Amino acid sequence: MTTIRAVTFNTLFGGHDDFGLGAGDRLRGQVAFLEGLEADILALQECNFWDLLGNRRMYQTLNALGMGSAYLAYANETTNGHRFHSVIMLSRRVQLAAHGADRDRYHHVMGWANLILPGLEGLLELRNLHLDPFDPRNRAREVSPLGVLAAPGRRSLVVGDVNSIGLRYPEPDWTRLPAHAVNGHLRLPREDEVSDRDATELLARAGFKDASHPFQQETAATAAFGDGDVPRRQDLILMSPALAPALVGYQVHLEPVDKEWSDHGAVSADFDLSLVA
Repeated sequence: MTTIRAVTFNTLFGGHDDFGLGAGDRLRGQVAFLEGLEADILALQECNFWDLLGNRRMYQTLNALGMGSAYLAYANETTNGHRFHSVIMLSRRVQLAAHGADRDRYHHVMGWANLILPGLEGLLELRNLHLDPFDPRNRAREVSPLGVLAAPGRRSLVVGDVNSIGLRYPEPDWTRLPAHAVNGHLRLPREDEVSDRDATELLARAGFKDASHPFQQETAATAAFGDGDVPRRQDLILMSPALAPALVGYQVHLEPVDKEWSDHGAVSADFDLSLVA
């Protein structure tokens, strides 16, 4: 069996109320949902307080999901004192060749891993993103070093919450947002007042392919379903050209939104690695 599934999901404060300090009812619902997706590669964002007591919440979630391994990328502290850690979890079918995290270039953090997968000769290079929600210029800087992962022959996945509108998603009605919330979404003043898409455009120009496109899901919203927000597609699974032929499935899962477990849906993509030359 050479088909593997990659999933990305923003847990909204680690699945706990009170910004991650309160009750964990949402996380319990998320775990039951994610278990049903049977991911081989699970990229999670906003894992607040999952680092405490020796990464206790991370390992509790790993064991509840029945997955094989987990790796926490420790995030920078924000101006409100939050640390939006990210986590990569792997099924027992996936072996780890290397992993790490980069905080220096990122508003939050970027977790990364090089993976050994069944049926794939060589490594799969994975990057788990949670880009700057406030500064379009910084988002462009955050993704700029990733273009090399789309070089000929490199099999790579760039996934996560990019806090930027995915390509081909219709222009949202930003007038629905209060003025103080708009700057993180629009291009800079003196430019056209349209969505900033520099981060996604840079990755596309480098060669990355969006897994939604072959399945006509470019207009499916994945996030920002909270009260007063503007739904949009910002949870992405991007493939290098060398990996793109293996893509056989893609889906946006809105159960976490419908059941109020998160303001993000999950996104999954299936890859048949036997199709990679």
